[in-house]
Amino acid sequence: MKNMLEKRIILFAFIILSLTILANTGMDITAYRKDYLQALIFSSQSLGSSLKSNLEKVTRLGIDIKDIPDINERCSEIVETNPPAGDYCLITDLDGEILFINDPAYKNLQFDNVIKSVGTDPTKPVRIVSRDGARYYDTVTPIRMADGKIVSFIHVGFPERAVTSKVQGMILRSLFLLLFFFIVAFTLVVIFVKKSIMQPISSLLQGVKKISEGAFDTRIEAVQVYEFRELAKNINFMSESLKYREEEIQKNYQELEGTHQKLRASYLQLEKLSSELERSEELYKSLMEDSSDAIIVIGGDETVKMVNKMAEEFFGYTSQEIVGLPLTKLLLLLNIENIPRINKMFRDGFSGMHIADEMQFTKKEGTAALGRINVSSIKSGNEFLVQAIFRDITREREVLNNLGKSAADLARLNKMKDSFLGLASHELKTPLTVIMGYAELIITDMSDRIDKSVLEMVENIANAGARLDSIVKDMVDVSMIDEKKLQLKLDDVCMNRIIETAANELRFFFTMRKQQLVLELDESIPMIRGDKIRLIQLLSNILGNAIKFTPDGGIITVTSSAKYLLRPRQAKVSDPLPDLDNPSKEHHLYVEIVVKDTGIGIDREDQLRVFEKFYEVGKIEEHSSGKVAFKAKGAGLGLAIAKGIVEMHGGEIWVESMGFNPVKNPGSSFHILLPLNPLIGDTTLTYMNLLSQV
Repeated sequence: MKNMLEKRIILFAFIILSLTILANTGMDITAYRKDYLQALIFSSQSLGSSLKSNLEKVTRLGIDIKDIPDINERCSEIVETNPPAGDYCLITDLDGEILFINDPAYKNLQFDNVIKSVGTDPTKPVRIVSRDGARYYDTVTPIRMADGKIVSFIHVGFPERAVTSKVQGMILRSLFLLLFFFIVAFTLVVIFVKKSIMQPISSLLQGVKKISEGAFDTRIEAVQVYEFRELAKNINFMSESLKYREEEIQKNYQELEGTHQKLRASYLQLEKLSSELERSEELYKSLMEDSSDAIIVIGGDETVKMVNKMAEEFFGYTSQEIVGLPLTKLLLLLNIENIPRINKMFRDGFSGMHIADEMQFTKKEGTAALGRINVSSIKSGNEFLVQAIFRDITREREVLNNLGKSAADLARLNKMKDSFLGLASHELKTPLTVIMGYAELIITDMSDRIDKSVLEMVENIANAGARLDSIVKDMVDVSMIDEKKLQLKLDDVCMNRIIETAANELRFFFTMRKQQLVLELDESIPMIRGDKIRLIQLLSNILGNAIKFTPDGGIITVTSSAKYLLRPRQAKVSDPLPDLDNPSKEHHLYVEIVVKDTGIGIDREDQLRVFEKFYEVGKIEEHSSGKVAFKAKGAGLGLAIAKGIVEMHGGEIWVESMGFNPVKNPGSSFHILLPLNPLIGDTTLTYMNLLSQV
């Protein structure tokens, strides 16, 4: 196709150039011939006029033209000096007889046989005459006498072949020039066609062919011709569009294929579900019959459609006695209390509601029973049914009643324990004070008057009394915390100094156990409102617990930092009960103290119970009387008191540990959060005011 288009364009250019040059050359030759002919005619007429002037000068003198000498020589001179316009020169009379002639060879000119008149001026006629088959252009100039009478005619002419030979020469030159310029022009046209038309078309054709084969990444290079360049841009744009559409088609095809697979899977699933549904219906009937609960199905006409075996045992009536009964008659048969309420439950079940309630009824043998009923709607074909599931909860209710009584008994016992705790602590305090006082008196004032063995026994009595006094004080503190009678003396305190004071009090025990105490205290933390003595007691209990459960040579680290935490708004004692449904929360600034040890750790199940009263991890046989001996167990009041002190300050305390492992020693971390302002009674300030004072 490319070659055909190229050949057609070249052939078309060849024809157009040929026709154009030939037409132009033909018009030029025609014009040239006409101009050349006119020039020769004008020259011949000029020669005739010149000869006429000379002869009329003589004829006006009255001399007859025949008597004028040397006219033949004059005519010959005119012809010889003015070729080719004057090929012959002769003078004829009025009858056409030749009077003078330059060459006798022209006697045969047939002036009376005019082939054609070509002149337009009647005073200067131009005719075409013939001689021996040759044609001549003959110009006629009349000679007049003095009176204006025409006496003769001057004929000056030239052969037609003079014009033809001149034109033929011009045609040969024109053909040569035509051929030269035609070759040049045709070569330029061919080069232009190849470079500016065929080459861009070939490039476009190759690109389009690649695109048509699916190579949508093909890009056509820019060409010089504007139209082809724009076409290349459009083709490139079309390629990008086709590539995008191809990607979309592939994507849609993949999605369609995926959808087809899903539909096929869904169809298979539906077939499977259909078969399973058939099996499920049989299974439902089987399950209903074998269910451990009593099931009754009520139809849309409020009659019993189906009952299972357990319903027969539960109510004491056979299926033949129940199936087909209206719902109201069934409720009357079972002697159910508040029949309208149960009847409404079934009507609500028909509307799609799921309802659960309890009911009391009488079995066939007359015994009363308590059952829980669950009513829900089911669909069987186009019919809506209500399924009622009955469960005997007579035994469960008896168990719940017994549990309630047990809980009340436990609460009463717990109250008795707390009362005993307070009573025992107060009753032990007075005799213990007397024992410790006399023991101290004997040791200090009478040591020189008693035996050393007796003094040693008294010292043991004093140590045991101090130990018992510490336990009694803890019992008093626990009792006061439980009864909300522990009073705090609030002051502005620095927790870093409190930590250092508690650590210094226990420094001896750290040294004795060869344990390393590391204090990482943030000095930028603000002052808080708190009871200095109770806070020291809090940290002493936590540090003492860390000493006891950390092996010799272990590390105990205490850190302090300030943290902003989102917590519910703290309320004063005088405030009403908070709205539990919509508690307000604020950002509060807390001081966090973390006591981390490298001890034996605490099981996850014990991490919430270690803060309970009298709770000690491990066996009671492992309890030790040593205050800080490794794994020593005490009365289990230290952490309970610590928790009470923290909560009295409006804070929180908890423990984190990877678990109990006396071999790997995973350690424990006790976290204490204390707010800037515990908001207790009327003696507190808002923590924002405290911040402005720090």
